[in-house]
Amino acid sequence: MADSARANWIGCAVLLAAMSAVPAHAAVIATAARKDGASIRLTDEMPAACNQASFHGGARIQRAGKVQQGCWAFDWKTRVFLVVPLKPRTVTEGVVQGVTRMLDGESAAAMREFQSRDTLDQKNAMRMRADEFKWADKKKVG
Repeated sequence: MADSARANWIGCAVLLAAMSAVPAHAAVIATAARKDGASIRLTDEMPAACNQASFHGGARIQRAGKVQQGCWAFDWKTRVFLVVPLKPRTVTEGVVQGVTRMLDGESAAAMREFQSRDTLDQKNAMRMRADEFKWADKKKVG
């Protein structure tokens, strides 16, 4: 009985430690400041909506003290970054996209659509030249 009680205590301690751990922040790859006052940070995180749309990584867009998540992709030919903000997806949008995928025979993709909470805000997409970004110092990152 003592061994099982001890195992329970250890299990609870491990669970509590895992739940209270501070989540890791994504590493910033590059930053840029726009003329409109927006600050853009390209990160190495990959939000689900960015992954589904085949973007290269996540972004944090800060305007007037508010931070908005986004996605980024890079066009090697034109040397231009595309930064697209994410906006919350309505339940209806998720269901419609999921049912559409399911009817196409893509059941796994349909489940991802049902679970995704964000969608791309193409209307507010930004294109920026590569030389507008300041690259993060690799020595400080590691």
